[in-house]
Amino acid sequence: MTTSVRKFILPIFILLLAVTPFLSAEAAAGTEVDAFRKNFTRGSLSTKVRILQDSIDYEGMTSLYLLSLDFIGANSWMLLSDNIGRELVFFTVRLIAAESVSDASAELWELFLQTDDLRLKVEIMSALGDTAEGDAVLAAKIEDWLEIENTKFSGGGTVEQRLVAEAASSLGRIGEPSSFPVVFTTASLAYSGDVTGSALLALGGIRGDYSGHLMEVVRTRPASEKLSALSAASSRNMLSREQQAAVALTALDSALSSGSTAADQDKDMQQLRFESVRLLSALGWTGGADILIRHFDLTIIEWEQKLCRKVELLEAVDALGSSGSHDAAVRLSLYLEVLNSYTENGRTVDEQVMMSLIRNLGILGDYSAFDYLLYTGYLDYSGSIKRAAREALKNLKNI
Repeated sequence: MTTSVRKFILPIFILLLAVTPFLSAEAAAGTEVDAFRKNFTRGSLSTKVRILQDSIDYEGMTSLYLLSLDFIGANSWMLLSDNIGRELVFFTVRLIAAESVSDASAELWELFLQTDDLRLKVEIMSALGDTAEGDAVLAAKIEDWLEIENTKFSGGGTVEQRLVAEAASSLGRIGEPSSFPVVFTTASLAYSGDVTGSALLALGGIRGDYSGHLMEVVRTRPASEKLSALSAASSRNMLSREQQAAVALTALDSALSSGSTAADQDKDMQQLRFESVRLLSALGWTGGADILIRHFDLTIIEWEQKLCRKVELLEAVDALGSSGSHDAAVRLSLYLEVLNSYTENGRTVDEQVMMSLIRNLGILGDYSAFDYLLYTGYLDYSGSIKRAAREALKNLKNI
């Protein structure tokens, strides 16, 4: 053998020596799982259980567990009526969960639907949380199931709360953004503390922006859940000021877009409006004048029809005063004109409402209010109102 040939062969020989242990290990692993699968296929039920037990000491046994799951799927009716068969079923589900075998999630779901055994259902639901991370299709199936249970429970029906808690927990581990509304509903209903705790914990595991999720609840869920989402947004520890305001404005817009008139406004939707405005005022939020004006218009009607308290009208006025908007100043000025016309015609005007109106026009400082504030001083108002109007006039800016 020439020197040049030796130089060519020697590196290849060294490379083969380096790779051989890895190839041997891979071949051994393949041989092990194949042997386990072969013995599982021909073994009795008790032998199958022992094979699964022995497999724990080895790696790469995923295909064995899937084989066992296939066997269970084809024979579940028989296995679940036999003690050893039940042991095989439970052990398989636990091994699949421990190994996070993603290929098993579809079969696990079918098994979940087939069985009436509560303990097994809970076990499978838990396993789904470990095997279906990022599986939008499977998440949607659990969401639909949980939605049905929530509807049943809220209607006074009986549900297995342990299973509901596990479903919420699994959706949190799967983490699909689409799961947030139904898990939020679960947390909002009057379930046991265990269910509520599981649902609240699950919310933190769902991917996406928390404020965006809350706004989705506000846009799509029933009024009681909208209120719960708004309440969650008011927690300063969870959201920024901007995020809180975004949720509040979305809630206000949702309530105003419900199509209800003042006379038939659903009480929950009305409360949603009032609570949204209170949150915006507490935040000192500027902006959103168009939505606040719509709320103000409806609140005036409700006030005149005795469908709301005076405090809600005052809060609506204050919210417009905080908005920093020219449009808000124009709207409040027009309302002042209406109240002035009432006074001219001998109709009594609430002094507290007048004072709030004048004060907020002064805060806005928009010159569009000049004529109306000036005219207020010529009418038969109390000295307090006339003084407030003069003070507000001083704050107006012609810009």
